[in-house]
Amino acid sequence: MTFSYALRMQMQTSTPSPNVKFPVALHDGLVIEAVYYGSGTLCLSSQAGCALACPFCASGSQGLKRQLSVAELELQLQQFRQMGFEPQRLTISGIGEPLQNWENVRSFMTSCQKQGTGISVTTTGVAIQHLEELITLATNGVMLSLHAATADMHRQLIPKGPDFLPLCNELDRIYSLISRRKRRKLGINYLLLSGINDRQSDQQALLTLMQRWPDFTLHLLRYNPVANMTFDSDPDKIDHWHDSLLKEGISVRRPNRWRNSADGGCGTLYLQRNFP
Repeated sequence: MTFSYALRMQMQTSTPSPNVKFPVALHDGLVIEAVYYGSGTLCLSSQAGCALACPFCASGSQGLKRQLSVAELELQLQQFRQMGFEPQRLTISGIGEPLQNWENVRSFMTSCQKQGTGISVTTTGVAIQHLEELITLATNGVMLSLHAATADMHRQLIPKGPDFLPLCNELDRIYSLISRRKRRKLGINYLLLSGINDRQSDQQALLTLMQRWPDFTLHLLRYNPVANMTFDSDPDKIDHWHDSLLKEGISVRRPNRWRNSADGGCGTLYLQRNFP
């Protein structure tokens, strides 16, 4: 089934639409993936591959090949629009780390906003020096993918990411500078991985961390299966964490139906290559 046909079938039904991943061929034979979420969000990739080496993520399994140009960021949106559709929202949350391609991502975001298109971004915060500017520009918010509440666990899950303590200190600084309205558009992503970062001690550490930023929203994520990877998430534990943290006053959300779908979801987008 082609992307165009699948998407058209979705738009013609009154039931909630599933996700549709679609390939975008680049000029040098590399093929990135983007995903249209049934909730109306178009998720764009920012790099061809990723250098962060997160062990649970398909997107970085081949390392970083190169940065995407502004034109290649626009190409993903153009390809979607050529099918005759307009996304309700844009997010740069696909393959790659947006802050490691900051100049091009910033130019693309600025262009979108001049056209009246709001945009959100998901980042590990790896290029800490750009984080404040990103938060200022991202009118629809920024999601910080921490997936851990201690430095040791953070290094295990995001091996080539930012240093945990300096990142948290920078978030403290930015938090003190921005309005509460802006703070409420920021979130922390925490992917619960069974037997790794879902222990009671992890929950307590996360509670303590989130209390530093009471206006942030915590997004608990469920692992989406990736070929040749053995990670998983316990849905019951996600529910338990949600209820427990909510009782402690944390603004916390469970993953929605689109994030849970195997046809989308964080960490499932692949870099490919066209072969003759």
